[in-house]
Amino acid sequence: MSIQKLSLKRHTLVANKLLIVMSGLNRKTKRDNSYYYEKHSFGLAKNFVDIKWTGSLMKQILAYVAKCNSQGHISIISEQELANTIQCSVRTVQNNNKLLEDYDIIRWDRLWGDYIQVSLNNYLEDFLDLHIKEAADVQNISYNPEMLDEDNNTYTSKGGYTSVSMEVIYQLLAIKNINMLRLALRALYVYESDVNVKKDSEALLSYTEVKHILPKYIGYKAAIKEMASKLSTIFRIDVLEKEDCVKTLLEEKQPRKSIIEKIKDGFILSFNLTGAHDSKKQKEIEKIRGEHAFAQFKNFFKSFGHYSIKKEDIHSIVHEFGLDIIEKSLTSVQRHLQQTYIEESMDAFRPLVHEMESNFFTYIRKIANGYYQAKINAL
Repeated sequence: MSIQKLSLKRHTLVANKLLIVMSGLNRKTKRDNSYYYEKHSFGLAKNFVDIKWTGSLMKQILAYVAKCNSQGHISIISEQELANTIQCSVRTVQNNNKLLEDYDIIRWDRLWGDYIQVSLNNYLEDFLDLHIKEAADVQNISYNPEMLDEDNNTYTSKGGYTSVSMEVIYQLLAIKNINMLRLALRALYVYESDVNVKKDSEALLSYTEVKHILPKYIGYKAAIKEMASKLSTIFRIDVLEKEDCVKTLLEEKQPRKSIIEKIKDGFILSFNLTGAHDSKKQKEIEKIRGEHAFAQFKNFFKSFGHYSIKKEDIHSIVHEFGLDIIEKSLTSVQRHLQQTYIEESMDAFRPLVHEMESNFFTYIRKIANGYYQAKINAL
């Protein structure tokens, strides 16, 4: 009998401040004769700072964020499936829920058996770091996570957010060592900051940065190198030491002042996300290829009728199910149309065409959902 696990969103948006606080706030606060505190810089709420982030607690929150809807609500979730997914006991899940509720981070209610419903408190502010601008018309705001990368004029953010792929989320939930998990979460934030925002070719973490987020007993180079090597299923990682730091980061590039400061450590971890692990780049590729796939299908369909679908709806459905599922769905619909046209009467064919013309987005989404659920069940 296979162990049932949670099915998660393909792309999950996580506030950078959440990655920061769970990875461990940097203890080295003095910089250039001034002081820099991450809890103030990122606007962290007191309850998120005060709670003690255990490994299972971090993974449970990540699972909730990767499962909830755009309002931060999960209508039904199995405690056993959650425990299977984050690799702990059901009792630990239950104790974590009580603790998170005591710190006003979540609300939860038992439905029946081991099924519960969960709501993340202050979801937009605390879990996405999105704050509605004062000039915005609050009544007319409808939060759409798929549109944030395209139009974020409604919200302001202090520290931003990171898009994390389903593949990376599952890898994070499988990490057993809490310090490895901390390092991975910090690396995700630095990748977003260095690569996606500053457009560097790689994310860099110096020895000083790493050792001051980890407990003192683990903050030596050999242990950090060992942990980093075990994160190779998520990142492409290079360890740069001594001369390598200078040759790789100075001779071949024109680094910023902050990078030069890291080089002085003589020990740097270089992180990169590739392929499906790079959620942001993957979404951009899928948007373009998704538009092309729908354009090809519309060219085929014009022999039978006409339908309309918005570009943002194409992005939304590709974002939700993945390009492979959408292409499979469109191919299936095309074959079904051809078969019905050849083998059935016009009385059967015309209602099919009319259903697609009336709301093609809903029609294709229903088919894509069936393929997607089959894919999840096969995992």
